[in-house]
Amino acid sequence: MFFWVKIFFILVLFVVSLRFKINIGISLLISSFLVGLFFYSGFKEITDVFFKSITSYTTIKTVVIIYSVLLLSNVIKEKGIKSLSESLLEIFKDVKYAIIFPPMFIGLLPMPGGALFPSEIVNELGDKIDMKPEEKTFVNYWFRHIWEYFWPLYPGLILTSNILNIPIKQIMKHQFYLTILALLIGILFIKKLKNVKVERKIPLSGSLLNVFLGFLPVLLIVVLILFTKLREEIIVFSISIFFLIVLNVGIKKKLEIFVKSFSLDMILLIVGVMVFKDFFSNSEIIKNNFLLFQNYKATYYILLIFIPILIGIFTGVNQAYVGILLPIVSTIILKANGSVDFVKLTLFYASGFFGVLLSPVHLCLSLTREYFKADWSKVYRILFPSTLPILLIPILVDLII
Repeated sequence: MFFWVKIFFILVLFVVSLRFKINIGISLLISSFLVGLFFYSGFKEITDVFFKSITSYTTIKTVVIIYSVLLLSNVIKEKGIKSLSESLLEIFKDVKYAIIFPPMFIGLLPMPGGALFPSEIVNELGDKIDMKPEEKTFVNYWFRHIWEYFWPLYPGLILTSNILNIPIKQIMKHQFYLTILALLIGILFIKKLKNVKVERKIPLSGSLLNVFLGFLPVLLIVVLILFTKLREEIIVFSISIFFLIVLNVGIKKKLEIFVKSFSLDMILLIVGVMVFKDFFSNSEIIKNNFLLFQNYKATYYILLIFIPILIGIFTGVNQAYVGILLPIVSTIILKANGSVDFVKLTLFYASGFFGVLLSPVHLCLSLTREYFKADWSKVYRILFPSTLPILLIPILVDLII
């Protein structure tokens, strides 16, 4: 019983620290040292685990990948997103369906507050079909986030892959159906809207070429990750640097993009997550206590559903619930032979993301709502019932299988 009091204390302190706007990475490092104090034998063991963690290949690899993703995001932003979105409209000629592609495309590249980038285009197209502010907010926000369940560039998936030490393509394969589900939910919503068709102003071939070139960096990364044995960090970093080099701007601007893509907060977050993971996974006391409970349905539903939802709502970011909880629940998700139970992993991931999608501190949601001047309560009347299937379907799958 006292073991669970300590675990609960660590979780509460972590959430409280976030409410006081302490950096998530620092909060995780503080939580890590509390784990050390509660469950390790002495100061030397704590420092050994800490230094081994921050210098590990996994930590360095994750830092390189996240930096490279931020760099590529800034390169594509510099090239111009609006012309790409206009080309998509030229291709589809249908406002109601063309409006979903700007946020969908931006969603392929993780970036803080990324939903804000296509807002101007969504607003302009939404006016053509008399969309309300809350409807624009939902479309912009929802389609921006349909990829996060399986897309290999998202930090939450990268961290999941590294924490469980499994190839990211395995996670992609098992969680892809959630993206299909989210897409269907979004399409059912837009089908209720009125529609307007537009005339094509430029040749179709020109629009197709523009879209292809816009998607090219992301497509190359995905193809190389899926179909080669090259390391993920080498693939993402190399392609990001290549497209920075060929970007049609001066050397000074390229250096500016290279430097500003380095985020100290993001590095702290990654280090915090990996250190916290290692403190949990290296404690025999924690392992033994969780093994006692892993066969009880009620316990693992609390750990795989309820707590991830809470952390998702409180933090608004995938990395937080993955980083703080996945090391804890890994003994439940891993089978006796060491392989991953992907049904349980998907349930865990979808539960946390359910909380993230509903979180008012989620930067994309708060920025989008503010941009469209939408009413919070009216936004949630659309958003909450739309997110429910994302939670309920994995629960149903777990009950059946």
